[in-house]
Parts: sequence; structure tokens; C-alpha cells
Amino acid sequence: MTYTYPDENDRLTCELIEKEFDGEYWGKSEELVLSQALKEAMRLYSVRNKEGKTVQLLDLGCGMGRLFQHFTAVSDGITGVEPDAERFAEAEKEGRRVADETGIPIHVIHGDAAALPKEKQYDIIVSSHVMQHITCQMAEELMQTMAEKLCPGGLLVLTTTYTDGGEDQFSRESWKDGRRWSQPVSREEFDSLFGGEGVLPVRMFSLQSLYALAESAGLEVLQFARYHYEKHLSAEEDLEANLSGDGEGARDAMYLLRKPRQRVIDGNINYHFSFSIFNEEAGLRTDDEGELRSAIRKAFPDAIFDDDPRALEEPLFQQLKIGQNFLHGGGLPFECFRVLLKNYQLSFGLETHSSAGIRKRSFDVRSSAVFMTVFPASDTVQVCVCLSVKDASPDDFVYFRHVQGNGAKLQNADGRMLSVREIFREVSSSLNRKVTDVAETYLLEIRQFAQYERMEDILDKEKTLIYGLMTGDEGWRHVPEALAAERLTNQWGSRDFVRLISFGANTVVLNLADSNRAVHYRAGRMDFDHTYYGEMNPYFSMNSDIAGVNHGIIFSAELVMVIKTICNRILRRQAVYYTGGHCRKLQKEIRKIKAYRGELITTLNRVENLEISEIGELERVLLISQQIDPLIEKIKYLLELLESELDLLYQTSTNRLVNFLTAAGLVLAAWQVILAIM
Repeated sequence: MTYTYPDENDRLTCELIEKEFDGEYWGKSEELVLSQALKEAMRLYSVRNKEGKTVQLLDLGCGMGRLFQHFTAVSDGITGVEPDAERFAEAEKEGRRVADETGIPIHVIHGDAAALPKEKQYDIIVSSHVMQHITCQMAEELMQTMAEKLCPGGLLVLTTTYTDGGEDQFSRESWKDGRRWSQPVSREEFDSLFGGEGVLPVRMFSLQSLYALAESAGLEVLQFARYHYEKHLSAEEDLEANLSGDGEGARDAMYLLRKPRQRVIDGNINYHFSFSIFNEEAGLRTDDEGELRSAIRKAFPDAIFDDDPRALEEPLFQQLKIGQNFLHGGGLPFECFRVLLKNYQLSFGLETHSSAGIRKRSFDVRSSAVFMTVFPASDTVQVCVCLSVKDASPDDFVYFRHVQGNGAKLQNADGRMLSVREIFREVSSSLNRKVTDVAETYLLEIRQFAQYERMEDILDKEKTLIYGLMTGDEGWRHVPEALAAERLTNQWGSRDFVRLISFGANTVVLNLADSNRAVHYRAGRMDFDHTYYGEMNPYFSMNSDIAGVNHGIIFSAELVMVIKTICNRILRRQAVYYTGGHCRKLQKEIRKIKAYRGELITTLNRVENLEISEIGELERVLLISQQIDPLIEKIKYLLELLESELDLLYQTSTNRLVNFLTAAGLVLAAWQVILAIM
């Protein structure tokens, strides 16, 4: 599109500067914000150069090319686009002059963005005072176009008019009786002014309005600065006002916007619940296992147990068996049985709401599973709600971390809308037992992290994002990198394409199974196994949709949660013990304490027989994250207190006996005296 700019030779702007601003200040104020833009552009330029890439800059609506000179230091080539014929001609002249002076090639196009090559993208786009003179619809389209033309990670330098109010202001500027006239108009009238001869429409953007446009185009705001204040006489005053957040009287604003790199993530998620079904009288007991299985079958007729013939057809059981046989050939530390609950087939219909409207989810829940693991000997049960997600954004995965606790609904195949906790309650209630000591964990296994191939690059460049994925912190972009790095120190990894990071109840596993390193590893493993064993162990070719099955992480997570549940149970029982008060009869009190002491000793034996001091590095990382050691120390301390209390009771009992014998001796002596007198 071409058109004639209605303010010939910028007469209206010149009149504005002359009558309402100090001319020298006006220029210095603009230089200040341009210097800020150049600093950010120089950072990008340096990064691109290190990557061996050139930096291409687009000045969209370049006018007479006055900004070409400013940006030659941060570009290897400049393209200018201008729809006004006279301005285009001046821009061509300026482009040739600057190119001759700097050696930077400059090409100017007569038209608008539609005249650009369709597939061409630019590292830096400059749009100086264009947005405010076009219709509202055109402004939205221009922002979308600039986002499309911007390379991932690219920088948009946008300057436009500004209002400190909460809503945009619209005006009509023109010449009348040799003077500049400006009058307020409605939004509808403003739109109708575009293209009119001799009339300049001006839109003063509020901060909220401009941010909404940027958000709708998928752009992030890096910096924002106001300039050209009505009452300022120096650029230093601009700096002070921006630092204090004062925008009153500012006419213009600069926005530095960035197009995020395409960081699409594929991953598997486990929402994991561990709990006790401990009977206060007797526990689960082995002979109750049949009763427990019957209760599950009654509640879930389609349930498949791991010892059913049908289990051989289920990928979940196949993969768990392969992993268990390879990693725990002698059996798991806690014997268990598992149940796949076929009643649950989950999908996710997320819609996101923003100032730009409603956006349908872009990711795909490609599979789901809900299964239960019962550990009869330790009276604990674990329920796992699993999702496998493809093509999700970082913020999608941050939201998935929220899902465990925010009541968000997943759609089941039977049409019901269920939250993760509602699924847990349904499954746990099927056991017909009291559920206590519930502990929740979250495990995210990332199978593809954007285009990253190397683990070192992810850990170096994406600290704050990993922190956000792990904790569900939607403000991860603003978390100091040093803080994120501190939260990511608890790590484990046995291969250069696998890394587990755990913080509190949250764990992220980076499993770059399709990276070049992983492919080469499997090829080497195949050669080794074929040479010495005839065929490769299927463990190395698994590609499970259940988080943590690969590399046996799920078994370690289960083990740690069993330990934590047992510890939590004992501490809860301690509270119940003391709440119940003390027996009146001393011998009953002693028997009560001895019974509870025995329970504590049994618990410690169960836990410490796992040789926690010698436990594997992976389990140790998870134990530290879940803060299991302090729980064990609490139990040991309670045992010491009980021993002291028991000693005191024994001493009291002994003192009572001594007192009784002493009294009896005195009575006997007195009786003997009486007999002697008689």
C-alpha cells in the first residue's frame, strides 16, 4: 500500500516542538531512549556474531531515513520501507549517503510491509512513530506483521505517542489559520480520518493498550521508557521520572519488545500421591491383601492387576517389568502390586484468557494413565495420574504444575470433568480404609526441549525456565538467575543426555532421548549387547509415556515416598499418643509406652534396613529434596524421649516398691515390738 503522509515536511511536529517544548531538550530526550535501544540491539548483535550470523534490520515506516545512521553500528544490512512517495525518495538519498559512509548496505522499498519478501525475517525491526497514525485495526495488524517478520529472539524497537491515563486518547491534528490545531475525537471518528488530506490522526496509547497489542502478537516487553515530557528541560529529568514511575506529561514512549525463541516442549507428567491405609489396631496384614484386591475390583471392574494375563498387553506393565528386571533383578526394596485403572482416559481442554481474547490450547495430551501401587508390608499406597503432553509452551507446563492443586478439570472419556485430586479421592476411597499421611509430589520428564541438543546448553541458558517448570512459578522470567541456580543444585545424572533436578516435592527430569548423544549411546549399547549377549536389552529402547519409567526414576521416587509416608505416619501417631493422655495405672502406662517404642523401633528398622547411608545417588537426591533425613532424626529423638520416659516410669515403679517394702518393714518391726511387750 502507498499513501500520502498528511503532514508535509512534518510541519505539525515542528510547530509542536517550537510552541510547547524546548527544541534542544526534544532532541536530547529522544537520543536518550535511542541509546537505550542501541544497547539492547548491541547485545543481540554480539550474540548473533558469536553464532556466525549476520544481523538484518528493518525500518518499517522509515520516513526520510533519519534513523538509518543510528542503527548501522548494530546491523549488517538495513531495509527501509516507506509508503509516502516523497518521503521514500528522501529515504533513498539518505540510504545511499549512509551506505557510502559506513559500508552497510541499505535498501529502501516504496510501499508497506506487504512489499517485503514473504519468507524474509529480520533480527531487529524499528517502527518509529507509525502506530499512532493508522486505524486501530491496522495497528493490530501491523503488530502481528512485525511479530511475524521478527526472527525468534529478535528485537522490536517501537516508539509511539503516550498517555499516562488508563485509556487511549484520540485526536485530530491539522492546520487552521496558519496554526496547528488539535482536537479530541472518538475512536470511530479517529479511524475515519486515516488517508484524509491535510488531517493527521493521532492516537495516544496507554501502557495497558500497547502491552495488550504486544501480548496478542506473542511479544515480550523487555524495556519501557517515556520521553518528551511537557515540563522537562533536560534528559536527566526524563531518567529520574522513569525511575520513579512518573509518566505525567510524557508525550512519547519507547518499547523494546522481543520475540521469544520457539521453546516448544514435549514431556510426561506424573501427579503422585502417597498415603497410609494403616489400621491403628493391626495394620494391613498380609492376609488382608485379598480383601483389598476385591475392594478395588468392585470399584473398578475394568481394572487390570499386574499379575493378570491381560497385563502382558499393557505398555505400562511391560515397561515397568522391563525396568524392574534390569535395575532390580532381586526385587524392589518394598514388595508391591500394581493396578491400572482403565476407567480413566484423560484429555485437557484448556482455554487461556487474556486481554487479547480467548486462545485455544495449542498442546496435545497424547496419552494418559491412572494406576495404583500397593505396598502391603508397609501399609502404604500410591496413586499416580499421568499425562503425556506434546507441543506445549513453557507457560503451558508451568500451568500443568498448578493443576495438581488448583482444581482445574480434565475431561474423562466417559464425559466427566475431574480434577487431579478428585481422581485421587475416587481411587483412594475404593480401598474402603481410612486414608492418612497423604504426601503429594510432582514429576515432569522433558523429552524434547525446543531445539536443544546439549544438556550443558539447557542448564546454562534456561535456569529460570527450569525453575519455573519445576515449581510452577508463573513469574519465572523475572526470577534472578542466581536464585534459580541455587534452587537447581540438587541434581543427578548418569548420562550426558539425562539430568534429574529436585527441589522440595518437585522434580524435573531432562531426558533428551532423541538427541544425537542419546542416539549414539543406544547405537553403542546395541553393538555391545549384540557382541556379548546376542541382542540389546529392551530396557535401552524403551520410550515410555509415563514419567520416570526410563532410567528407573519411578522406582526410586516410589521408594522415597514409601519412606516419607512411614515417617509421617509415625510422627502423626506420636501426636495421637500424647493427645490420648496417660493411663492412671502405672503398669498400663509402662505397657503403653513399651508398645509405642516397639512401633518406633520397627519403623526405624524398616527404613534403615534399606541402608539409607549406602543408598544410590539418585535416591539420595530425592531423599534430600523431600527432607527425609530430618524426619528420621525426629523419630530417633522421639525414641530417646520415650526411653527416658520409660526409665522414669520404671524408677517411679521401683521407688513405689521400695517405699512399700520400707513401710512393710516398719510395720513388721512395730508388730514384733508389740509382741515382745505382751
